Amino acid sequence: MRRATLASMTRKAKHIQALSEAEYVELIRELRLARYADIPTIDLYMDQLLTYIDAQLRPLVAPDEKLLTASMVNNYVKQGIIPAPKAKRYTANHVAMLTVICLMKRTFSMDDIHSLLRVSAATHGIDHAYNFFCEAVEESLRQLFCGEIAHTNLGSCDIRKPDGPAFALQVSNAADLSPERRLALSAATSVANKIYVEKCFELGILDGARNAQLRKAEN
Repeated sequence: MRRATLASMTRKAKHIQALSEAEYVELIRELRLARYADIPTIDLYMDQLLTYIDAQLRPLVAPDEKLLTASMVNNYVKQGIIPAPKAKRYTANHVAMLTVICLMKRTFSMDDIHSLLRVSAATHGIDHAYNFFCEAVEESLRQLFCGEIAHTNLGSCDIRKPDGPAFALQVSNAADLSPERRLALSAATSVANKIYVEKCFELGILDGARNAQLRKAEN
């Protein structure tokens, strides 16, 4: 199947509410962000664009967080961070760039994001750079929440399997990576750690750990 439909992604997003810690860990274990080839082939109008990106990223942020609005998109165009749409329609490149922006802006400045987008696109192409970033975020989240990874190859990166939860992917051939790949991998790691901290508070993971310690002390 080449493309996910807007309707299917919207239905899926509506079910990501009030999950337990165990349920959320399982969600992360199965997490797969849309790859470039999954993005709709038909160019999207603004409301479709916002719906698509929100449905994809909603599980990773707070339920009430404003991920992306029309005014935000227009500002990114004015600042030259993303290209202007043609006939008010947004392409797969727009979707890919805005997905990365929505994940990174919660941790990095727009200047830094703009620089990473520009360098990555020029070096690897938007499609490959976007896919690499999505995979790096997914595997970083799996390592944090599940203590495991799904793949040991991430583009040109060889990833060692962790023995348990860890705070960064262990790259066996890190010395061989290009500066652009190192930068993208570091950014993805930061994005994943930000999500992890927020979800620990949202899901009450700290409270659960504290209560378990108290029960153990009482026994």
